[in-house]
Amino acid sequence: MKVSVITPYYQGREYLDRYCGMMEQNRSRLESGDELEVILINDSPWEKVVLPGGERFSWIRILENEKNQGIHASRVAGLACVLGEAVLFLDQDDELAPEAIRRMIGEAKAHPGSVIVSNAVLEQERSKELWYRTPYHKRQIGNLKTYLTVGIQIISPGQCLIPKERVPELWTRRICKKNGADDYLLWLLLLQEKVPFVFLDAPLYIHKYTAKNLSADTKVTDASAYEFLDMLKEEQAMPGKSIRTLRRMLRYKDAFRNGSGAGKLLESLKNPDLFAANVFFKLRSRTPYGFNRG
Repeated sequence: MKVSVITPYYQGREYLDRYCGMMEQNRSRLESGDELEVILINDSPWEKVVLPGGERFSWIRILENEKNQGIHASRVAGLACVLGEAVLFLDQDDELAPEAIRRMIGEAKAHPGSVIVSNAVLEQERSKELWYRTPYHKRQIGNLKTYLTVGIQIISPGQCLIPKERVPELWTRRICKKNGADDYLLWLLLLQEKVPFVFLDAPLYIHKYTAKNLSADTKVTDASAYEFLDMLKEEQAMPGKSIRTLRRMLRYKDAFRNGSGAGKLLESLKNPDLFAANVFFKLRSRTPYGFNRG
C-alpha cells in the first residue's frame, strides 16, 4: 500500500528538521512493498521551503500555492496531486510515532475502505494526556450523533489514515475560507456517508502544544464551523434536523463557556437534551475538558 502524507506549510522553518526526520523514520520502518509519499504545500509562498540535509530528503515533494489559501485549500491541493491509495493530513507542528504509518497500513489492510483512527496524546500548556481512555470514548469516533450533540471526537486528521477514494467530493469542492474546522466537516461528511471508522488502540500521534494551535481557539474553530453549516444546508448534504442540532450545540457550548453560573444553568435548562448528552459523555469518557471540548 502507498500512503500519501499531506502537510500544509505556513512559515514553519522551525519545524522542518523534526518533520523531515520523523517522515524518514516512518519511511524506514515500512514493510516490504509498502511506500510513503510526503507532500508539503507551501502556503506562505513569500518564504522558500529549504529542506535540511541537501539531497537527503529529495523524496519529499514541495508544492507552491501562488498565494496564501488557508489550511483546507492547501489540503485539497495536495490531495489532487497524490499517488497514494490512502492519505494522512498532518500538521507541520505535530508528531507521529516512528512506527505510525506502518501500523496504520496494517490496520487499513485488515479493514479495507475504512478510516483508521489511532489513539493520540494531547499536549496542553501544563499537561500531556492520552486522549481516548475508556472503551466508551473509543467507540465514539464513528458515532455521528456524538459529533452533533457533544462535538468533534478526533483531535486532528494527523491521527487518521483515510482511503483516498472515500474523501467526499463535496469536501474537495466547497472550501472553508476560515481556518479551523475543515476536519470537522470531513468527519461529518464521512459519517453521513456511513464510512466505517476503525480504532487503532495505540498512541501513534501527538498533538503538540504551541501558542499557534488553531484548535485551541474555540472562537476561531466555531467561526469556521458556522461557515460550513451554511454550506451543508445549501448542498443538502445532511438532514435539516442534524444541521439544526449541530448549530444549536455550537451556540450552547459557546454560551456555556462564557456564561456565569446562573447563565450556565439557564442555557442548560433551554437545552436539556444537550446538557444530558454532554454530562453523560463527560462521565463515560473521563475526558478532562468536558463542555469545553468541541
